[in-house]
Amino acid sequence: MSTPDWIPAAQESLRRLAGPLADAFDVRALPGTDDRFEIRAEGGRTVLAGTGPVAVTSAFAHYLRHVARGQVGRWGDNLPSTAPPPATTLTATSPYRYRVAYNLTVAGYTTPFYDWDQWQRELDLLAASGVNAAHLTLGQEAVWLEAFGEFGYTEDELLAWIVPPSHQPWQWLNNIHSFGGGTTRGLIERRAELALRVLARMRELGIRPILPGFSGTVPGGFADRNPGATVVPQGLWFMDVAGPARPDWLDTSTPHYARVAEAFYRRQRERFGQSGTWAVDLLHEGGRIGDATLAGAASGVERAMRAADPDYLWVVQAWAGNPREELFEACDRDRMLVLDLTGDTWRGQGGFWGAPWGFGILPNYGGRQGLYGSLPDIAGAPGELAGPLASGELVALTNMAEGVQTNPVVWDLFADLTWTREPVDLDAWLADWVHARYGAADPDALAAWRLLRTSAYATWGGIMPMEEEFGDFDEKLSDFKVYASTDSVFAATPSHTADQASAVGPHRLHYDPAQVEAAWRLLLAAAPRLRDRDTYRHDLVDVTRQVLDDRGRALVPDLASADAQQRFLRLIDLQDRLLATRPEHLLGRWLRDAHRWGADEEESRQLERAAKRLVTVWGGPDAAILTEYANRNWAGLMGDYYRTRWQTFFDQGSIDWNAHGQQWADQPTEYPTEPQGDPIEIASELLQGSQG
Repeated sequence: MSTPDWIPAAQESLRRLAGPLADAFDVRALPGTDDRFEIRAEGGRTVLAGTGPVAVTSAFAHYLRHVARGQVGRWGDNLPSTAPPPATTLTATSPYRYRVAYNLTVAGYTTPFYDWDQWQRELDLLAASGVNAAHLTLGQEAVWLEAFGEFGYTEDELLAWIVPPSHQPWQWLNNIHSFGGGTTRGLIERRAELALRVLARMRELGIRPILPGFSGTVPGGFADRNPGATVVPQGLWFMDVAGPARPDWLDTSTPHYARVAEAFYRRQRERFGQSGTWAVDLLHEGGRIGDATLAGAASGVERAMRAADPDYLWVVQAWAGNPREELFEACDRDRMLVLDLTGDTWRGQGGFWGAPWGFGILPNYGGRQGLYGSLPDIAGAPGELAGPLASGELVALTNMAEGVQTNPVVWDLFADLTWTREPVDLDAWLADWVHARYGAADPDALAAWRLLRTSAYATWGGIMPMEEEFGDFDEKLSDFKVYASTDSVFAATPSHTADQASAVGPHRLHYDPAQVEAAWRLLLAAAPRLRDRDTYRHDLVDVTRQVLDDRGRALVPDLASADAQQRFLRLIDLQDRLLATRPEHLLGRWLRDAHRWGADEEESRQLERAAKRLVTVWGGPDAAILTEYANRNWAGLMGDYYRTRWQTFFDQGSIDWNAHGQQWADQPTEYPTEPQGDPIEIASELLQGSQG
């Protein structure tokens, strides 16, 4: 049998992930079209066999965890010094046709400023997690620029309408436009060039790109330039209740839409190759369709996709009351894939009216960093999903986290569902995971994680309608659900009743903080044995960060006292020092990555300003409802922005905090880009202070 063309891609991915250990493995192909892998010993070596590069790379991750007791991930690597062959043959087959990565917002909250090295690493990690399809908006703004140029717009008009990279996901979702100084032709071209490399690697690895399709979003003045076009103003972002103004919508049931869609898909194909898999959401978090019907609007979108590629796949989000039955009645359901973002929409309606769908989790909003995620619910999901999986309607898994740099235990457990039809034995899984993560079966570390499992990771925290958070000010918000961890009060707008940084999220902890504190003490007790493991140091910082957040929360009721104020500020200072020990917690790196995308200092500063707004005030004053939606426990933000706000509040009382945030975002302050300090020493300092 000849060697498949994908074998070299799998070997190179393995070499990038495994480093010197890669020489211990032989890569082989398995016959068949199902995604499956086999790990076996042969002649004193380890054979990683699979039906494609994702299967083989997943086999390596499986081998590492279950045989060599190691791990690779976004949260540190633990690579063992040797790679012994397995004692028995290990096999797995995925029952899911698609394993989808990324909420569209990941392109803003995590990857907007990634370079090729960062993307290359990210794609390898997706493959290792079994992902075989991923949303990608990188560089796609080039399609807008070229397609709309055919319909009467100047390049300058379009460059002002297209928002900076950090905020583009929400323009693709039809939520915003004309923000942050727009963009430049040079930046679009640089991003398009990188997108070509990313797309090529995705195809090499067998990861299907899901590109944005044409939803009907158009720049202002479209009907003036194209007489007879039916354009519907969209009002405000959040169900026309609050937020920035949405872009106009071109009625997708009309001939004008068909002509623009043809140009859009043609330009996309010329730039990036044929896609055939497109994400389009009508009425995402609001919007209006004027005199059109939803069925008519959906049919127009479908016709344009079919004309662009007869083998199209239309990817739709199940979120905030969408999609609706009328859409499925009008379209070919077999060519749709519905992603159930929170994994609970399907329960209420017994699926999606016969359309193929994917079970999802949404373990964070905005990339926020609290310890969060229901391990029992994830582990038990295969049992609940057995019926729709057997019927053939459930065909996908999707992790819809809005940022992908948090809570490794949640990512890994959910990724492991890729390879099983059976519920996961969480006790056994957690012991195996801790052993692999730290390279040792450390009793204190395992005891710590068992406590975290029954506290921070025990539940989704009581999902509630958003109207309970905001008050019953508009019934339009009843479809939105609060599905997130409670934020750090250090990041909250200062007040004597602060209990949540973002307006979107619960106001109470979903666990007993004493249990997390006990877990932290156990994890710190493992330091003499595990201190040299990068994975351990990451997790120690993460749990210590949560302990500091929770202690700060406990002080809020006493903040009228000068003594409590000083203790509160000392906790912020200690957290800033702690966060500074880890590269993933540095504001300076986020801003450095944004800065280096600029062609000159002016453009670099513009990108930095947008990047700073995203993680603080989010956007302009019209986005005040989103303030701190993407707050971060980052060194620099903690010690500068958050601390300054609290100190100002203690000294002066409340001020115009949005204006304060806008001003801070415009200041060209430099922050460290390299870690400094020892997290174990800082955590020990906190422990000693607790005991004093």
